[in-house]
Amino acid sequence: MNIIIDVKNKKYDTVKGDFFPLSWGIYIHHKYETWKYPPYHEKNILTFGRGALPIIGGNRLIFTFRSPLWDGFHFSAMGGAGYTLKFTGLKNVAIIGRCDKPSLLVIEGDGESVKIDFIDMESYLEEYTNIYHLNEYILERFSEKNYRALIVGPAGINTNMGAIFSQTVKDGKLLEGSEDWAGRGGPGSVLFRAHNILGIVYYGDKDSIKEELKKERELGRKLRKIVEEYYNKPYMKVVLENTKKYRYNEETNTGGTFGNNYLYLLDTTPIFNWRMPYIPKHIRMEFHKKILKYFVEKFNREAIEPRNWTTCGEPCPVQCKKYRKGLKVDYEPYEAGGPLLGIFDIYVTDKVVHTIDSLGFDAIECGNLIAWVFELLHVGLLKPEEVGIDKPVFDISQYRSEEDILKNSQYNGELAVKLAEIVAFNKNEMGKILALGIRKASKILNEMFNGRLENNKTFKRFNDYGVYVPFGDEGGITPTMYWAIGNFMPYLIQGRYLTYYKSGVFVEPEELARLSVERVIEEITLDNLGICRFHRRWCAPLLDTLVREATGEDIKRVSYKLIKDIWIYNKKLGGYPPYIESQRIKDLIVSGAEEFGNEKWASYFEVEGEYKLKEYIRKVLDEYCRLLGIDWRLENR
Repeated sequence: MNIIIDVKNKKYDTVKGDFFPLSWGIYIHHKYETWKYPPYHEKNILTFGRGALPIIGGNRLIFTFRSPLWDGFHFSAMGGAGYTLKFTGLKNVAIIGRCDKPSLLVIEGDGESVKIDFIDMESYLEEYTNIYHLNEYILERFSEKNYRALIVGPAGINTNMGAIFSQTVKDGKLLEGSEDWAGRGGPGSVLFRAHNILGIVYYGDKDSIKEELKKERELGRKLRKIVEEYYNKPYMKVVLENTKKYRYNEETNTGGTFGNNYLYLLDTTPIFNWRMPYIPKHIRMEFHKKILKYFVEKFNREAIEPRNWTTCGEPCPVQCKKYRKGLKVDYEPYEAGGPLLGIFDIYVTDKVVHTIDSLGFDAIECGNLIAWVFELLHVGLLKPEEVGIDKPVFDISQYRSEEDILKNSQYNGELAVKLAEIVAFNKNEMGKILALGIRKASKILNEMFNGRLENNKTFKRFNDYGVYVPFGDEGGITPTMYWAIGNFMPYLIQGRYLTYYKSGVFVEPEELARLSVERVIEEITLDNLGICRFHRRWCAPLLDTLVREATGEDIKRVSYKLIKDIWIYNKKLGGYPPYIESQRIKDLIVSGAEEFGNEKWASYFEVEGEYKLKEYIRKVLDEYCRLLGIDWRLENR
C-alpha cells in the first residue's frame, strides 16, 4: 500500500501501483510539481519507502525531498528502518501539508487499513535540546509496540542541516549501537520546517499480515537459490565473504568503515579543513600515524576485540555497527568531527560527534562547516567575538609532540562542541548565518566583510576556503570524506556515493565520467531497491535477475529512467551545474594530478592553469551526459 498523508487536514489518500522507493519519490515530486516551491514550503513533499527484495540487506528506508542545502532533488537512506515498516503493510509514504502544531505523526497499519494520529509537541519544544531525550520520551509512550521512530533534532528546527534519526527497539528497549541516520541533504529540516512534524512513529501487527509474510518468505527462498546457484556456495557464506570489510577483515584485524578506511587512506586522509595540498606528504603521513595510534588502535581495543557489534535493525549476519562506550563509530562522522578539525584523539572526537548527533545534525555537513569556520578564524577573516568561540589551533607546526597533539585536540574539541550548539540553536547572528550551510553563508559573509577580503593574501572570497560542490545559484553540499576527484565534479547529485570516489587516483576526464556513471547506476539501483550498499559486492552482479524474478521489472531500464526523471525535475526548478567556486576544491583537483601520478594533467595545469581545469571538468560532464542520456553540462554564466 502507498499513501499520501496530508498532515494539515489530518487525513490520507491511497495511491495504487507498485513503486520502488526512489521511483515513488520522483513520481510524487513530479505529480505535485514541487519544483515550483521553495524547500520549506508545505508542498515540498517528503517521501519514504522500503525495499522490494526479501534478501539480506534489503530493508533500508529511502527518503526523498527537495533539499534546503543542495536546492535540487535529493535522497537519503536509513538502515533497517524498512524492516519495521513492512509490518504496517505500507510500502511507500508521502508527507504533504503543514501541521497546525509541532507534532509527532503516529502511523498504525494492519496490512489492509491505516490509522494516523498526531501528538501535540508544542510544549515539549520549549525545552527541547537533545534528540536522545526525545528518543527516550517516545520509548516510554510506545514501548509495548513493535515500533520504529524517525526523529528530528534541534538542528532540523533551526538549520538547513537537520538529519532524521532512528534506533532499533527490541523487547521494549533501545538496542545499543544500532542507531542510524538519514542525513545527507537535510531531510530532518524538511520534515520539521516544511511540515511541522518533529517525528514519525510507525508500527503494525505481524499476525495481521501473515499471508503477505508467507509470500515474502517463499520469494526469499527463490532469490536465495538464485544466489547460491550463481556463486555455487551457501547463501550465508556468499554474504559473509563479500562483506568482511564491514564485519571483520582477518587481513587488517579490524572491521567497519572506521577501522578499515583509515588503513588505506594513508596521507590522503582529509585533515585541517582539507588543507592536504599545502601540507608535504611526509608530514601528512606523520599525522596518519597519529590517527592509527589514537583513533584506530583504541577503536580496535574497545569495539573490535570485545565484539561490540550489532545491526541496523534488520536480521543481518554482517553486524556492521561497531560501538564502544555506548557510541556507534563510523568513518565519515568521526573523520568530519576529528582529523578534519585538527583533532587526533578518539575520546575527544567521541564528545564532538555525540554532541553533533544529539543536536540532530548531518554529522558530515556539520563537521565540514566547523572545519571551514576554524580556518576562517585561523586566518583572521572571522573574529572570535563574532563567532562566539576562541581561535582554534590550526597551525600544523604546533602539533609536534605527543603532548601537543592531545592538548590541541582537546582544545579544538571544546570549540567544536560550542560552535555546534551556537549553530543548532542560532545563539547569535553568526550562528544564524552558518545555519544556512557553507555556500549560502559564504555569499553573506563576502558582503559583510568585503574589506577584510581585500587585505587577505591567500584567497579573495570566504567560499574559497570552503569544500562543497555547488548546484544552481544557491545550492551546495559537502562531498563524502575522501580526497577523490570524482567527489568534486558538479554532477546531478553529489554528497552521496553517486560518483567515482576512490582516493588517490587521477584519471582522464572521459574515464572519470565512465567510472562515475558505473557508480551512479549501481548506487541509485541499490537505493531504489532499498538495499544496503555494504551488500553491493555480492548482489550487484545478480540484481537484474533478482528483480526480474521478484517484480518482472527491467531494473536497468528503471534506473536510467529514474536518472532522467531527476534531471528533468532539476531543470524545471532552474538547476544547473555551476563551475567550481571554491579555490580549495580547485587546489584539491589540480594538486591531485601531481600527487596521484598523472604527469600529463599535472603539466597541463602547471602551464595553463584555470583554463585546463575548466576543460577537464567540461570534458567530464560531456561524457557523463552522453553516457546517461541527459544534458547536464557547464553553462557560460
